[in-house]
Order: sequence, then C-alpha cells, then structure tokens
Amino acid sequence: MAMSPARGWLYVCSERSQYSSDAGLIAIRMKNSHTHTLVEGMTNANGIAFAPDGSLWIGEGETKGLIWRMAEPDRFPDNQQVDPVSLSSSNVALAPFYPAGRFNHRGIAFSEDGRFAYLADASAAGSLYRLKLNTHTLTVYHREKGWLKVNQDDATAMARKLGAARFDAIQDIERLPDGTLLLAESGSGRILQLHDDGSLPRVKPWLDNKLLSHPGDMAWDNTRQWLWIADHAAAHSVIWAWDGHKLHAIIRHPNSRFGGVLAVDGHIYVSLQRGRNNPAMIVLLSEKRNES
Repeated sequence: MAMSPARGWLYVCSERSQYSSDAGLIAIRMKNSHTHTLVEGMTNANGIAFAPDGSLWIGEGETKGLIWRMAEPDRFPDNQQVDPVSLSSSNVALAPFYPAGRFNHRGIAFSEDGRFAYLADASAAGSLYRLKLNTHTLTVYHREKGWLKVNQDDATAMARKLGAARFDAIQDIERLPDGTLLLAESGSGRILQLHDDGSLPRVKPWLDNKLLSHPGDMAWDNTRQWLWIADHAAAHSVIWAWDGHKLHAIIRHPNSRFGGVLAVDGHIYVSLQRGRNNPAMIVLLSEKRNES
C-alpha cells in the first residue's frame, strides 16, 4: 500500500492468488472511501512506492518482473489495462520502467536524499540492487566490493556471475528516519539493516526474534516510534508491532493473509487479502486507551 503525499488517495496492489485472478492497482479516495479500479492485467502486482518525483512505482513479483511507472497517479483515469505480453498500457501515463531491471520485484524504497532507489529480488537467493535515478545506473550489492554495475535485462545472471550477496527472499524495504534501510528477509525470519553512507555498504541483523516466522511488509510508525510487521506464518498471519524492546501481536487471522501494512500520521492501515470465503479489505486500526 502507498498513500499519496497529499493524503487524498490510498493505493493498493491487487496480486494474483489461488482465490483471485485479478492483478493490478486500485485506489481508495480517502474522503469518501470509494474504491476505484485503476489498472488490470498486470502479471502479479506486489510492490508499490512513491518516487521522489511524485510518480508511483508498481513492482511485479515474477522471475522476469519489472517496475511499472505511473505519472501523476492522483489524476490517473479508472479502468485502464496492461498487456503483459507486449508490455504496453492503455494509458501513456503508465509504462514499464526498464532501468529498474527485470527480476522478482517486491521491496522498493528510496534514499533520504532522493538520489537512489533500492530494489530487492524477492526470490530465494535473490540479490539487493541500487538504481541511481539521474543516470539510470543499476548496481548490485557485494559484501566485499560494494555496489557493482549490472545490465538491466540480465541483472540476475550478472549478479550471480559477480558473486553478489544473496538473501533469502527479501519481501520489503523500509526507510527509517535516520536514513538507514530495513530489509524484511522472509525466508530467514529476520529483519536486516542496510547502512549505505558513502563508504563500503554493510548489511547486518537488526531484529532476529524467534516469534517472527516470515516477515513481509513493514511500516515505520513515526508517531509511536514503532515498526509494524506483517508476518505470514504457516498456520495464520500476524500483524506485529516492535516497540524497540518487545514484539506485540496486534492481530491474528487464521484464513486470510495480511498483504500489507502502512503507517500514516499515526493511523495504521492493514490490507487483508482474499482467503477462502473471505473478501479482500482494508482495515484501519484504532487504539483503545484505558481511562482511569
């Protein structure tokens, strides 16, 4: 999920599942909760983020997935189509963004200064990439050599050839207020931290808690100074809140999957994806305070 900078629209990826063949993007107008279907026909819409230039990036979670870039999303018309074979769109404001490479896109984040996009290959043994936005230079993270240049079309093959670091399915990237980046490594159950301050970039564990099973989407809550985590365990899905000392289980669901979590101005939005006999919906969490 992603909220428009003006707070007028909430954008939600609609991915394919065993219960739904739809894939694309919907938008919810915040003032009246009306839902608009913006795009259908994508291979598998998974990642989403607003870029520094105001465009909306939508990532496809497939082996040769790509980033679709939507210009002026708040003015984008309803009911547009994407052709996944010709990689074309029915509206010129939506087009493939090839500089971001072709791999299993899900995690998307931007540097604090707006110079770089960080992109994770969500596959098992996938790599971590960095795109320099002004030159469209794509690089991959190497533990000893830093960022190494790769070609966009064969980024995965080049990453392996160069000996780039491999991760166990990074599902999301979240930027903290100090500029460092958190990586949700779903396969290992860990949250990692990337330091990329101009010297040799470093990735190290940030949260390794046995309660976490397969962390996916994350959201930093600046109001409470908490990290919210959508966790996809085998038997159920959980929304956790990490307060810096302890994990708190906020919601559990036995049948559906939490597809995303978003913290905006102290409000927490949770995307509940379709499960068996359960509709997809967006849930707004409210905080109950004990009054003495």
